[in-house]
Amino acid sequence: MKVKELINKLNKLDPESQVILQKDSEGNGYSPCYGVEAAVYIAESSYSGSVYSLKFTAEDNCMEEDEWERLKRNKKNKCVVIFPVN
Repeated sequence: MKVKELINKLNKLDPESQVILQKDSEGNGYSPCYGVEAAVYIAESSYSGSVYSLKFTAEDNCMEEDEWERLKRNKKNKCVVIFPVN
């Protein structure tokens, strides 16, 4: 899902509603939303991958500077992470 699709879905809901995150697709737990952060996502399969915070440096992410800059510039790697309280 892209941010614009999420915005369209959220615009149809009560803006005073609390955001609750489901732990997994099977509904094994729930948690309130704590925050949102722009990041870089590298898919490792069709359902899983690695996320790298834009707040960190190439060194923090165990990458070479040119690799990190290339990943940040690539539009297909840009993502938004919604994270829970716990």
